[in-house]
Formats: sequence, C-alpha cells, structure tokens
Amino acid sequence: MLYHYEITYYYMGIFNRYINMKIDVIMCTYNSRKRGLLRFVLRSIRDYIPLNRLIVVDKYSNDGTVELVKQYFRDKSIIVRSNASIAHARYIGLRFVETEWFAFIDDDAIILPNWWSTLSRYITLRRVGAIEGSYINLPDVSGELHDIFRKKPLTETELTRRLSINELTRRDVIIHGLNPVRGVLSNVIIRKEAVVDWKPPNKAGAYEDYLITQHVINKGFSWVIVNKPVALHGTPPRDTLSKLKSSIRKGLWEGAGIKYTGIPKDFIILYSLSRLGGAVVRLVKDKDVFDLAMRLAFLLSLLSDKYLSPSR
Repeated sequence: MLYHYEITYYYMGIFNRYINMKIDVIMCTYNSRKRGLLRFVLRSIRDYIPLNRLIVVDKYSNDGTVELVKQYFRDKSIIVRSNASIAHARYIGLRFVETEWFAFIDDDAIILPNWWSTLSRYITLRRVGAIEGSYINLPDVSGELHDIFRKKPLTETELTRRLSINELTRRDVIIHGLNPVRGVLSNVIIRKEAVVDWKPPNKAGAYEDYLITQHVINKGFSWVIVNKPVALHGTPPRDTLSKLKSSIRKGLWEGAGIKYTGIPKDFIILYSLSRLGGAVVRLVKDKDVFDLAMRLAFLLSLLSDKYLSPSR
C-alpha cells in the first residue's frame, strides 16, 4: 500500500519527466519550398515544439528546400538524402530517432501554438502509442472555422481512436471508407517503442499511414485522435487545371500502392466502388470534378506499379 506522500512523489516524478520533455521530429521533403508553405511550417516547429532534433529525409530536392531547413535548424537538424518512397522515407527517419516520443510533421502542416500542450497531455495514458492531432484544411479555412465555432467551442476536446483492420466491417467501409483504420501522419506524436520494429514492405508507397497505424495497434497500443484543431494543413488554393492534375496524381499513386498494404481484397474493391459512387454523386450535386478524377485514376492504377512513387 502506498502512503499519500509516496503517491504524491510518484505523480511529481511523472510531471517532472514530461514537463521538460523534448522530442525528435521527422519530416519527409521533396521540392517542398516551391509550394510556398515550408517557411511557415519550419517556423511553427521552431516556435511551438520542444524540439530535440529535426530529422529531414529529402528526395534530392533542387528548389532550396534543404538550404531553407538549415537556415532554421542549423545545429538541430539531421538531413538524409534518399530516393525512397514516402513509406521508406519515414522508416529511414525512424532509424535516427533517439527520444522516447517523436513526431511526424508533414511539409505542409503548420503547427498552431496549442499543438504541444494539447497533444502531450495524453502521453501518460496507459498503452497510448500515438496521439494524432486534428487540423483545418488551408484552402477551406474560413468555412471550416465557421463550422467549428458553430458546432462546439474550440476549448472542448474529445478523444476517439483508430480501429484494427480486424474490427472493420463492410458497412464501415461503405460509409467511412478506410478512415477508421488509417491514421493521419500530418501532425502526430508517436511512442518510439510502438514503431521501433516497424518496416514497410518493399513496394510500399501510399498508405504508409495505414501500415504504421495498424502496426501500433497490433503491438497492443491505442492510436487516439484529439478532435480539436491544432494545425493548418494543405496547400494554398490553385488554379483549376493544376488542382485537376494533383487530383489525378493522387489517385494514381494511391491506387498503385493500396495493393501492397495487406488490406483484404474485398475491402479494397468495396472501398474503390463506394468512393467512386460518392464521387459521381458529388459531381451531380456540387459539380465537383476533382474527386471523380481522383477516383477514376485510382481504379485505373490498381493493376499497375507505374505510379508507386508520385512526381511533384
């Protein structure tokens, strides 16, 4: 039986351990500077994350991406050059992590001031392996902010969790797609212990977020989502043609990569057809050609490996 003062010292120990915590951050880059957001992303990491080191896995960018990283983190960065896919780039970054917890931050995710204080409060929860932050899509900032203020106060925080693929039903796939089993890696903190032995399949490209999510869950940890915006994510609005090209590239990439994830084939077929049906509805209702273009590209690339690594 613990006495009162023993319990007090126990929790003080936990508090002191995490109040001074620093984390490594992994970022995968590929000509990220020309997209216009990287400077703001790096500044937000510098200002709002208790950083140990920024680990950048760069796909031989030629637009000044690496030079910009060095401007912001000259003494706190590790830069690795590799032609690896996004899945293997994340794996490479993991090999350099030395902190108990680390973060994946995407090159188009701008961290908000409340990011660390909001996510880090859950790292002491038993068997939590990953804490995923919610975000606001940059192209739709005004609309989404309006919806958030209308539905609930920003100070209210709810936790939900990602599911094991074994918990997913066909009904889930039709209604929610693969979202229940696929975490978002744009801004997430992960316990190193939960992924230290993760290694992607040789041809893994897209859906590395699914692979990492399922690995964490299969290790007996929970993957929780903090349903409160702690980041801005995405690229600034583009012209119609470039947005259409981007939608097609994404569809080709995801369609080529999904077959190397281990997701059951019947789920892949159901997912493909249900998402295509939804895209047709949006085309008729909202004149949205972008989602339909992405879904058609997805279907076309299911039988090909040509687009396993997207261009930018």
